[in-house]
Amino acid sequence: MLAGILATPLARAEVVSIEVVSRQPWVNGETFGRVGAYEVLQGVVHYAIDPRSAAARDVADIRHAPRNARGLVEYSGPFVMIRPVNAARGNHTTLVEASNRGRTEMDGLFFETEDGLDLMSPDKVEKLADPTLFKLGYSLAWVGWQARLDADQFGLQVPVARVHSAVRATFAADEMADDQKTFDLTANGFYCAYDAKQAKAVLRLHESFDDQGTMVPRDAWHFGAASSGATADARCSITLNTPAAKDAYFSLVYEGENAPVMGLGQAAFRDFAAHLKNREVPSELNSRADDAAAVLAYGYSQGGRFLRDFVYRGFNTDANGQRVFDGMLITTAGAGRGSFNHRYALPGEAGSSVMSNLRAVDLYPFADTPTPDIDGTGHAGLLDRAVHDNTVPKIMYIISSSEYWARNASLLQTTTDGSQPVALGADSRLYFFAGVPHALRTSGSFTKTGKEAAYPYNANVDLADGMNAQLENLRVWTLDGRAPPPSIAPVPGTTLVEATQIGFPTIPSIRAPTSPPPLWQIQLGADYARKGIISEPVRVGREYPLLVPAVDSDGNELGGWRGAMSSVPLGTFTAWNWKSPELTRFGYISGLNGAFIPFARTRAERVAANDPRLSIEERYGTRDGFMKAVAAAIDNAIEKRFLLAMQREDIQTKMGRNWDEVMVLDWYLGKRETK
Repeated sequence: MLAGILATPLARAEVVSIEVVSRQPWVNGETFGRVGAYEVLQGVVHYAIDPRSAAARDVADIRHAPRNARGLVEYSGPFVMIRPVNAARGNHTTLVEASNRGRTEMDGLFFETEDGLDLMSPDKVEKLADPTLFKLGYSLAWVGWQARLDADQFGLQVPVARVHSAVRATFAADEMADDQKTFDLTANGFYCAYDAKQAKAVLRLHESFDDQGTMVPRDAWHFGAASSGATADARCSITLNTPAAKDAYFSLVYEGENAPVMGLGQAAFRDFAAHLKNREVPSELNSRADDAAAVLAYGYSQGGRFLRDFVYRGFNTDANGQRVFDGMLITTAGAGRGSFNHRYALPGEAGSSVMSNLRAVDLYPFADTPTPDIDGTGHAGLLDRAVHDNTVPKIMYIISSSEYWARNASLLQTTTDGSQPVALGADSRLYFFAGVPHALRTSGSFTKTGKEAAYPYNANVDLADGMNAQLENLRVWTLDGRAPPPSIAPVPGTTLVEATQIGFPTIPSIRAPTSPPPLWQIQLGADYARKGIISEPVRVGREYPLLVPAVDSDGNELGGWRGAMSSVPLGTFTAWNWKSPELTRFGYISGLNGAFIPFARTRAERVAANDPRLSIEERYGTRDGFMKAVAAAIDNAIEKRFLLAMQREDIQTKMGRNWDEVMVLDWYLGKRETK
């Protein structure tokens, strides 16, 4: 074990020291072209922040946190860095990921390991299936930002403020144990109660997200440890006297325990990146100037929403007033932010599309540039703070089909009433990858129908295939000023429309949704903006109109970039599917998986099934005809800067594998599995 702790007086930096506990060859010292070998460093970052400083003013409850003898609030968390051994051979760019619930989403999008990259033991990777990113010469870094993760997860250790107030938990019957009688708060990410008495706690049963709910009598339930399997602390579970109905959905408002200072996660992410650039506190991580000519941020899903909230709250300005991240790849975040920086924050909650009921997740403002909220109040934009501080990063919004159908993405492009288009920021681009689901499944993993969903899962990986090209476009934009490709997204009023107007073809036995999950304006209370304290239960306001992409005669989406799988399709790719029918009244349309509805293999099969879409045979003839079309699509993508030339052979191989799989997929009209 290598121990290296470097410390200096705090100055204006909030990183006090970097403790390097391990430094090992990456992937057994494998070399990657001209870049050569990489190394992986891991350890702990120690922070201290003055709660009275400008750098701390946006951290909720920071003034209530315990302080050390110098009056500073201390916290710490892990880091991982993977970088070229020879800095001069790298491309002088460090990419910092906002991890998703302590996990990396780089593995599988920018590169691919054979066994998976665990951020708690990154030196265990033995082999790469796709080394593209390392051949490009990037340095990669991760830093823990999410508090309240388990001890064996890549999180952040933050102090607990001695404050408590109302908090709300929400849950469906299928999340309850003991035959739908007991709900474990902490096992499901919620907070324990301040005590187990909770005479004023209120449990409500809901028919929809926006109803006020029916109060469950107080003598019909109680706080207390479950008989088996739940948390032993009586403050951390509730039990019903009789089992809940299978389609029941509850909210519980109670007085929460002392509150962790969750917003320090955004300060940690800011200060770690600033540490790589400014070198006020020398360390092993910032001693090589060639690594950080540009520092870029990347986040997928939760990580992308984290970056949107990070910029909105002004965290891209460091303690010295300088820009922290030069560019950002904000991926599959839609128009949402997240429950990251307020009392009783719930970073794991992701909005109504996945049954996260009325949380501080999808909040106005949505668009880069200022617009009024739907009730006419306010005139704000996501980038207002960064514009004021002159610290706006170059931003690429990368979105999948699911972001329109489940993450409110149309609000990136329209006024909050859906009536008018809204421009992106001057240094923003929006790239919609048509037909791609949020929950990416690797090529070769089309899932047959069965218990999980009505249709096979969508395994379109065009977005993953294009990520290295987008990263390269962002890097040269940041370092050299070469503009990336223009935005590609559906246009409001023509290819971005109401769900009832998408024009989905009449395919026998296929039912398309008539609306995405609803999104409402919510009132969080007078103390939310100033103190980060939510008044529970929240008040529900007007519903935002949400638009989705129109489709062609095959049911495939218009207005977006079509990668190889969407350009040379073997079926219809959707962002929706059907499962959990008892929850459809909440607008639940299968979460984030999507569906793949294969074309018939032959004309005879198509005619017999009354499928209006041309068969694979009619489109391509043979496998050779399909692969010729694939080659042309790949060449077009390389020319348009949506794929890298070095990826050509791998994408061709992947597309051939897709053909082989679809041609034997036992799911065709009239041949559906029902097991």
